[in-house]
Amino acid sequence: MNRLGRRGFVFVSLMMGAVVSQPINTAAAYRESSTVHVEVSTRIAKPPAPTLPKKLSEPIRYAYSPCGDFGKTCGVWHVVTTSGKQWAVRDALPDEDLGKIAVSPDGVRLAYVLAKGERLVIRDLKRGTVRVVPTPKSWEGWEMSFGFSRNSRWLAVDSIGGHPKSRAIRYDVKTAKVLTLPRACCVIGISDVGTTFVAVHKDSAKTTEASAVRPGRTPKVRFPILPYLMLSKTHVSPDGHLLAFDGEKYGVPSRTIGTLDAKTGQIVSRVTPDIDGLREIESFVYWYDTSRVLIHIETKGYEPQLYLVDVHTGRAERVLLPEEAFDLHSVIVSSHVEVTE
Repeated sequence: MNRLGRRGFVFVSLMMGAVVSQPINTAAAYRESSTVHVEVSTRIAKPPAPTLPKKLSEPIRYAYSPCGDFGKTCGVWHVVTTSGKQWAVRDALPDEDLGKIAVSPDGVRLAYVLAKGERLVIRDLKRGTVRVVPTPKSWEGWEMSFGFSRNSRWLAVDSIGGHPKSRAIRYDVKTAKVLTLPRACCVIGISDVGTTFVAVHKDSAKTTEASAVRPGRTPKVRFPILPYLMLSKTHVSPDGHLLAFDGEKYGVPSRTIGTLDAKTGQIVSRVTPDIDGLREIESFVYWYDTSRVLIHIETKGYEPQLYLVDVHTGRAERVLLPEEAFDLHSVIVSSHVEVTE
């Protein structure tokens, strides 16, 4: 399938509610549109960022895919360290080709698909090493979906390419051991001890069921969930006790965050974030710690923003982003975030 075909496939899948975890780059889609309206930017183009070295002396704060005024760098993933230095990850499959990237919460590692060969790798920027994650050969690079656990120990990987017999895997970053999960389809989250929650379609896709796969044990915890929860690797709290989600898609008010008991699937709490001008919650991003989650919102002025929100109290802190990272769907944030006071 050519690159344009891949974009079309993902767009149609999203419209049909299929299992897709790679967000569309809306800026790129705008440029490819046949609309007669032309938007001209007056910003001055910045020089290309230097190529990411083998080692870094400081952790990564953000990864993002710049577009707009950046010419040939559009689609190339960039990382920003805690000091504000920027680097280009030029060997990664670019965002415009549906490439993905994951930053470990500790800011030390990157997981991404190589542009050449389309193999999934984990790059340790503290040690300067690169490991290939052994994924099934039938998985193409653009369709792989992956995410780290909160403590950066585990990487969960699955495929959005419609391989019903290809089971998701859990990769141990510390030991390089791979566990093939006993149930097919999609990871919805992984705890700090490696307990992995997997979602599968049941009854000819009429219902969706979640099950917990604990290290060395067969899955026993099972309960029905809504299919949309399959769109992320990060809905599980670090301690494995809760699943978090944005309320609109779970039958509660659109400006609320809900939590589920990870043993029963029952709703535990609902909270409205303390955010002025909140119009709606666009998506749940991930658990930042045991009580706060990162969410993507839209204000009444239709401005996209990221916030850290306490799931118990609703207290919110806005996350500050690089100026260039205007497309929030293409921003990956580590634990080293900077928030407003």
